[in-house]
Amino acid sequence: MRLFLSFCLSMTVIPLAFSQDTLSVEPSAEVVQISGMVVTGDSLAPLAYATVFRARDLRGTMTDVNGFFSIPALAGDTLTVSSIGYLTQAFAVPTDLELPRMNVVQPLGRDTVALEQAFIYPWPTKERFKEEFLQLQLSPDAYAIGQERLDPAALYDRLMDVGRDGSEVYSYTVQQQAEQSYYQGQLPPLNIFNPVAWAKFIDAVRNGSLKR
Repeated sequence: MRLFLSFCLSMTVIPLAFSQDTLSVEPSAEVVQISGMVVTGDSLAPLAYATVFRARDLRGTMTDVNGFFSIPALAGDTLTVSSIGYLTQAFAVPTDLELPRMNVVQPLGRDTVALEQAFIYPWPTKERFKEEFLQLQLSPDAYAIGQERLDPAALYDRLMDVGRDGSEVYSYTVQQQAEQSYYQGQLPPLNIFNPVAWAKFIDAVRNGSLKR
């Protein structure tokens, strides 16, 4: 029985001694409640979701949507404020505060990164492009067909066959209604001397839409 009691006593004393050795408590320092806002350095706008952490134990918090934060720290601690796209700033908690609280407004300057000019090609090298281009084996007939399809007159004819889309029809209708309202109660002017009207008339004669 005595052996059992001594064994239990030793098992309770050893963890206490181990915990006292491992948990080294720092000298008593005053706990200060740090509250404040993180803003941008150029416009002083609130910076949301910025990180505020203690450098001593790498624990911290984040600002809310209004840029506000609150975190406890010890007197003499260093707090680091960072955010993506902004320069990281740090400030120390004073040790001679009259009250155990501190208000801070921390601005962060923008971190501008200038990237070098980059050229992106579909082929890694000019030699590879030459090989791929020669493998196409374009015949003169194919080249002539491509040039014909790129002819401005042919493109214009195909564009006229497509017709107007919804936005063009709406714009034309609104324009006609505006002209009717403008000349309401009087005769509209004759377009006999209007060069735009003559151009439309000549195009209608050429494409045959005038007969319709």
